[in-house]
Amino acid sequence: MCVSNSKLRFRRGARRLSSVIAATAVVGTGAVAATGVAQAEEEPLPEVTLEPFDASEFASQAAELPEGLQTAIERDLNISPAEYLANAEATKVASDAAQRLEASGVDIKGVEIDGQDVTYYVGAEVDLEVAGATVEVGEPETPEYDGDYQVLEDLKGGYGYGMAIGNQIYSRCSLGFSGYDGGGNDRFLSAGHCGLADFSTGEEYEDAYHLDLDEPIGGNGEVPDDAAGEKIGPIVAGSNHFGVDVHHDGGLVDVTSDAWTGVPQVSEWGGGQGNPADGAITIYDSIDPVVGADVCSSGATTGWTCGEIESEEETWELQDRQGNVVSTTTGPTFDACVLGGDSGGSVVVGNYALGVNSGGSTLPPESDCGDWDPEAHSALAYAVSSGEYNAFDLFGAEWELNVEVNEPVIDQVTADEEGATISGSVENAGPNHHVDVHVDGVNAYEDIELDGDGEFVIEIDEALEVGTEYQFTAQAFYGRNAEHSFSEVVEDSFTVEEAPEEPEAEELVVDSPSDGQTTSNTRPPFEGTGEPGAEVALSVGDDEFGGATVSDEGDWEIEPDSDLPRGERFDATVTQTAGEDVQEVTITDLGISLPEVSITAPEDGAEVAGDVTFEGTAFAGAELSLILKPAEAGEEGDNTSAQMLSEGSTVEDEDMGVWEGEFDIDEDGNWTFVPDEELTEGEYTVTAQATAEGDPELTDSEDAVTFTVVAGGGDDDGDEDDLPDTGAGNIMLIVLGAGLLAAGGAAVALRARRQATNA
Repeated sequence: MCVSNSKLRFRRGARRLSSVIAATAVVGTGAVAATGVAQAEEEPLPEVTLEPFDASEFASQAAELPEGLQTAIERDLNISPAEYLANAEATKVASDAAQRLEASGVDIKGVEIDGQDVTYYVGAEVDLEVAGATVEVGEPETPEYDGDYQVLEDLKGGYGYGMAIGNQIYSRCSLGFSGYDGGGNDRFLSAGHCGLADFSTGEEYEDAYHLDLDEPIGGNGEVPDDAAGEKIGPIVAGSNHFGVDVHHDGGLVDVTSDAWTGVPQVSEWGGGQGNPADGAITIYDSIDPVVGADVCSSGATTGWTCGEIESEEETWELQDRQGNVVSTTTGPTFDACVLGGDSGGSVVVGNYALGVNSGGSTLPPESDCGDWDPEAHSALAYAVSSGEYNAFDLFGAEWELNVEVNEPVIDQVTADEEGATISGSVENAGPNHHVDVHVDGVNAYEDIELDGDGEFVIEIDEALEVGTEYQFTAQAFYGRNAEHSFSEVVEDSFTVEEAPEEPEAEELVVDSPSDGQTTSNTRPPFEGTGEPGAEVALSVGDDEFGGATVSDEGDWEIEPDSDLPRGERFDATVTQTAGEDVQEVTITDLGISLPEVSITAPEDGAEVAGDVTFEGTAFAGAELSLILKPAEAGEEGDNTSAQMLSEGSTVEDEDMGVWEGEFDIDEDGNWTFVPDEELTEGEYTVTAQATAEGDPELTDSEDAVTFTVVAGGGDDDGDEDDLPDTGAGNIMLIVLGAGLLAAGGAAVALRARRQATNA
């Protein structure tokens, strides 16, 4: 709403964004990293962790703030300056994390912060966990806005300026943020409506003049007659976007006067109501709004005022003083006091640019901040970079934010004749920063991206001369479309040293198991000796089965973390890695036997009734045979029997009859056989045989029990369907193949053909 004419620097309390969300991730009120495991059809959600910023770590930086600013923070926000700085960094981290989560496909509906307690609102289909924060399904509660809202009519951000046609100043506003045009010339962002002389026709003002003020004008104050100062420059024609259904409220002012130089700072008006030249906040980057975050406004009417962000993005209809709707504007809302003449002024979260003042609650004429009620009144900002409507997208390369870029810090350089690694960091660096490094006589490494912590690593994969000192420079830049904000050049050097020869590692020895060894243990321990501190790993083919670290005494033991192959011979390999030294030892023809078949009922020597049920155990995938033999039958019975063999059976004996009954076997190899007819009295031996594909030494097994039937059934009808008596040496056979085992408990009826007997 236009009124008609009538260097702070600090280190982070914790590193900001660490790791990359594309693979794995951490977010919090401090450090953020992301992790994840790629899947076949969709990317996993990143893992996010937030770590808090300790206000005590900002105490020294807070003490450097202008006294007036410290007073304003305590007055408007009821927190200490150190808490203000810590909370601002927490807000920046939460905001950056939300952007990266959205970029990875997470449906972020909104973010709220209370102090440093962060809440992420997500879509119903999102299964996201954020350590150190709360995740809720839905959207943040939208404030209810009652009343009317008016445009705020009216070289550091927040300075007042007058808009003129010819030599006549007609209205005043406030400057927003220093920046650059496409050619690197100074250009300020302000509110679009400030540059319009007539909202209905779109007529624009021509020039902007600085207002020389000793203090904020105040809501009921008047501009001093001698306030008109030096010309700043022209209002950029055609840059003032504002109106019904436009949603934008951005405009540009060129700085062409030699009297002014744009700087990446925002005036804090001596902490509220002082001289605009007394104290300033340095801008490091832009920021997205986080509901509940501390926010401050700088404008020529109210000076420096603070409050909280109420919503990330709202659309308001703004009115002029006659009550006419002149604009539909979209942007974040907050509850700090802003009045006419603050339009275009800076809105910041800590050292980060959020937006420029656009509109606010309509108050009676000559009201001041004493009449402003944060519970009932609200202000609207036009965003620098967030939301659907913002200055970055609107102006593109025509306006680039001016920020303070810290010098790169070279943390470590390692170099040998095969190449070098340069690692470093840039404080307060964000996603729009990069680093250029030039190594004399080697190469130039440009546009090096920084990770979430502002750190970078450069790998020099070129041959270097031993004993040579290489000079290099490093410089950090900021910019989406250009590189007009940059740090001082840092000079450094490194000397290439001959790579030391690595000492020969101790020989890898496997003591156990040995070649050809057989065991029933599916996870036998592997033991041996090797290079202390080296890593040893166990593998069979392409599959890994665990590892260990060689002890200081040179001993190691690997307990496989899953079952090794059973039933067939295999080779196992132990690999030792000690720096560049890699050794392997292969143990050949190892064997792990399958469980042996057993008969659990009847027990050996038991006396049972004729309706006996046979039970036992084998193993999954076994081919099982069950043979019943009366005790009187010799090794070679003189009678013949029919047989029936299941598919895949290896048993072939035409002299065996087939035993009729139901056979059940489960997926674990537990089996049960219930004969269809009772056995007659006498002594029997039943033998269970199990086999499978593979090495017979590891797969084949047999168990037998002898039992006596003391009372039997049989057919009393006298026909030929009686069960064969035991005096003829008959041998009954039931065979189950592997296919039946795989069926897992299917009932099988095996029918026997009666044979002649001696009875």
